[in-house]
Amino acid sequence: MPLVSFYHSSLCRSALLLLLATTLIQSAPLSAQVYSAGFNNAEWATQAGPFACSLSHKIPGFGSARFVRNAGAGEFFELKNTSQSFPSGAVRIESVPPMWRGDSSPATLGQTQASGKQPLRVTGAQIAMISRTLEQGTNVVFSSSQVSSNGSSLRVGLEANKFSPAYSKYQRCVADLIPYTFDQLSRTLINYAPNADDLSAGAKSQLDKIVRYTKADSRVLGIIIDAHSEKLATPEEGDAASQKQAELVTAYLIDKGLAADTITTRWHGDKFPIANDQNKAGQAKNRRVTIRLENETTRKEMEKKITAIKDAEQKAAEQKAAAESSAQAQARSSSSAGELPVNLQQLEQMVEQQNLTSGKQPVVKPAQ
Repeated sequence: MPLVSFYHSSLCRSALLLLLATTLIQSAPLSAQVYSAGFNNAEWATQAGPFACSLSHKIPGFGSARFVRNAGAGEFFELKNTSQSFPSGAVRIESVPPMWRGDSSPATLGQTQASGKQPLRVTGAQIAMISRTLEQGTNVVFSSSQVSSNGSSLRVGLEANKFSPAYSKYQRCVADLIPYTFDQLSRTLINYAPNADDLSAGAKSQLDKIVRYTKADSRVLGIIIDAHSEKLATPEEGDAASQKQAELVTAYLIDKGLAADTITTRWHGDKFPIANDQNKAGQAKNRRVTIRLENETTRKEMEKKITAIKDAEQKAAEQKAAAESSAQAQARSSSSAGELPVNLQQLEQMVEQQNLTSGKQPVVKPAQ
């Protein structure tokens, strides 16, 4: 059973072990297996990025603990084992102060459920309770209510030493996380007013999100801009209106630092309406610009769609050519049949009058 002292002092080794056992295994069965890093060996490591933050803590002999927050998702805490896992059932969460803390006593923070196979995970308000307890310098212990196959229960402790500065760094990372995902921005639609000469504040706000995300995510391969108009007096006016909006969006993205060669700009006039153009509400919906982000996955999906369209077009062309060929053959057959003698007597006459030298048939006059 791995046991590590909670602090270093002039006390003898046996006294330190006694203090640890008294602190961490309060109210636990004598056969409990206890895992903790201990005071001197406690380490909390923060990993920060624009899309994910984590704060991890190694627990010798058991595995690790970590707080995790991903962009566009909620936070979770998990205990991940590399050896023994918590048996299925309830797991009690407790605050256990070090022995030198006389101002507080052990307390129950709540409980969670273990599956017996997956890492033990905590979500919601209990995460705040765990982090707050550790920030206050109080250890947190997870205790199984079930006995494992070897006849002992399991207790895993989180050491509060060095937690606070690492947690502050983790919180700064969380505050700087990009709060949206690729899927949330992969297709963005903005509308524009009639005869608009500039982008609206709302449109710029949406585009700013795209700029921030694209700069942070190297997996974004490109951006496709498609602008549309409502039905105007002439198709040329619709093309001009949609072109202006497409170019406004493109110019804004380039001005914000995105590479021009990664942006594809297109405009379509009123060719692809999405609403009834006979009323103002429908016209407002049709005045739109869609901005699509491309990554490897979306590009492959688009390539599949293009291939399918080309295959369908080729098949249709082959079927059309076959139909035309069949129709021509039938026409030729009908034409040849029309040129035959109108009766058997004429046919016999032609055979008899055939010029054997030239092989030419005589001209047959219709019967009177």
